[in-house]
Amino acid sequence: MAGGRSSGCLLCVQRRVKCDERLPGCARCEKYGKPCPGYVRNFKFIAGKPYRSRRVPRADGSGSERSVSNKDDYEADRESMILSTPVSTLSSPGINVLQGLSSVADDLSQPYSSTSIHIVSKWFSSLPSLYGRNRTLDATVRCFTAHHISRVLQDVQMAQYSRFAYIEAVSRLRKCLDAPSEGLSADIFCAVLLLCLYELFANNQNPDTWMKHAKAVSQLAEIRGPNAYKDQFNNTLLKAARGLIVGGWSFCPDYDGTDMGAASERWHAVMRQRINSFYSGKLEDLLEEFIALFTLAPSLVHALYDIKASDMTSPATWKKASETLTRILEMQNRLLEWYSRFSRIAPPACERLSSTNDEVYPIVLYYSDLNIASIFNSYQAYMAIIHEALRTLGYPGEHEAMVAFFRDQICKSVEYNGAGPLGPYRMGFPLRVAYEAADPKIKAWIENRLVQMSQYYAAVQPKNFATPFD
Repeated sequence: MAGGRSSGCLLCVQRRVKCDERLPGCARCEKYGKPCPGYVRNFKFIAGKPYRSRRVPRADGSGSERSVSNKDDYEADRESMILSTPVSTLSSPGINVLQGLSSVADDLSQPYSSTSIHIVSKWFSSLPSLYGRNRTLDATVRCFTAHHISRVLQDVQMAQYSRFAYIEAVSRLRKCLDAPSEGLSADIFCAVLLLCLYELFANNQNPDTWMKHAKAVSQLAEIRGPNAYKDQFNNTLLKAARGLIVGGWSFCPDYDGTDMGAASERWHAVMRQRINSFYSGKLEDLLEEFIALFTLAPSLVHALYDIKASDMTSPATWKKASETLTRILEMQNRLLEWYSRFSRIAPPACERLSSTNDEVYPIVLYYSDLNIASIFNSYQAYMAIIHEALRTLGYPGEHEAMVAFFRDQICKSVEYNGAGPLGPYRMGFPLRVAYEAADPKIKAWIENRLVQMSQYYAAVQPKNFATPFD
């Protein structure tokens, strides 16, 4: 008699290994460093017609309804595959996407979901409640969800569907941005942010595309204005976006070096509102104070690279170098003063033996939670940039040794802050700075970590780090 269907997690079933069926995720997946996809088998592709229109209440509570029909979504390709669940479990047209999205939200909170939550994870956990409100956002959600599942299950057809949904999402986005009433909505800002993340996770061909999306996120945030972010959801959305905004401007080759809109005081005033608080008031203020300083980093980075590329015998270059040196020294003093207060309140990192018996960094750093770790690592990256700038400009001091120190602090944090699907997102900027300051041995170590991370997060492929971000 044929054996019953395995009840193990999806990945163990695919690998044909015994699953211990531990909740919420199995120990075997944890052992092999993979996020456990769970036990729900409701994802498969079928060729068929798009689902019918359904009516959902408006988010404003007016009681009126609007259609979220996807009937026209695939008119250009009637043979397109759509996500579906078995008929016996299909309680509504979108339940398969919602199940997948909930699984993605759970995975993105790993591996420290019980003790820590990153602001991006918090924003992502709100997406299931938004699905069905806006066609553009719906297509973006399907795109990202299908991509995530395709990576977890190594499903080629799911990856193909993700690309179809991406094309649909971009097409819809271009149209709705021309309509101010919809283009400035929270749903569309959410879609633009999610597409930027999709490029970081999925685009292994053009590493610069995410920067274009990050620039769009920055511009849309500015156009919407500070008053748009005074409720909890929009405030979370903005705080989830600002890392991409700062990173995008830092790496963008056509950035002119002027301060971003996000670096202005009116935006910092929005950020300081206690709408989304993770910590005590004093620690929350210190976190926001650092991020305000961090938004000034891109202009310093590009000023430094402009000087490196200039004729150092030119009087104009000397003048610019003198002005940049003054700015850098001022920023160094501000950062050191901030850190003296932050380090007295924030839980310090603790040293542990590497769980992988790493030969280069046998002692690694663990933190109290991911947000604190990200702030520490961003500070270390910022200080490495400053000391490299001071070294380049000929300012006296042990700058080479300080750059190496902060580089090593970043690398020692990879085991903790680089874990899970969002690990590469949190460590991308600090690791890029560390790579720029690395000797051949450390570069090889970083490249090895990047190879592992890029299996899920395409933006950190080693080839993307090989070119200096000037």
